Amino acid sequence: MVEEFKAENIVKEFDSGAGLLRVLDNVSVQLNRGENLAVVGPSGSGKSTFLHIAGTLDQPTSGSVELQGENPAGLSEPELAKFRNQKIGFIFQEHHLLPQLTALQNVLIPVVAGGAVTNDVIQRGKSLLESVGLADRMQHWPGMLSGGERQRVAVARALICEPVLLLADEPTGSLDQKNAESIGQLLLQLQDERQAILICVTHSEKLSSLFSQRVVVEEGKFV
Repeated sequence: MVEEFKAENIVKEFDSGAGLLRVLDNVSVQLNRGENLAVVGPSGSGKSTFLHIAGTLDQPTSGSVELQGENPAGLSEPELAKFRNQKIGFIFQEHHLLPQLTALQNVLIPVVAGGAVTNDVIQRGKSLLESVGLADRMQHWPGMLSGGERQRVAVARALICEPVLLLADEPTGSLDQKNAESIGQLLLQLQDERQAILICVTHSEKLSSLFSQRVVVEEGKFV
């Protein structure tokens, strides 16, 4: 069986000025539809670097990433942008909502980037906002929403293109404990319902404990 997501022997090095600094050291991960993974480690351990490579936002020094059997490394920039838009959903610590757009309009942004917004897509956006508990907030501006509500909009936005791979970078890091727990459970519930793959990097032991698989980053390696 071909894994839906596969990262093989990922090495990432940066020029520190005093020589090469190896942030990731032969990291390998394989995940299938419906599986989730928490990547835990201190700041600077390489967690976010791995997530950016998995999401094609950065290139490894060596090694490869495949999603549904396709290696995006050889794609042109326009092709890569299309690949990322159609197959990968991102959720960051900060929601990155556009303040001049309503919650529903923010959810639809990835579709606008990829083509026309049809009535079916609008209905999907509304359904996603309902699924994250914001049925009565669709026409609200981000400034009218709480921090937890804004992050729920970001979760819905990440799912609008029905991605194979969901990547979350400290998705609860800026929230209070109650909202953090709620967002963590919601994220896993929606991932399971859609049988997507979810990779989440986090400092939170509590959040990582909810995941079916967990790795710790130590000296650039997954253990």
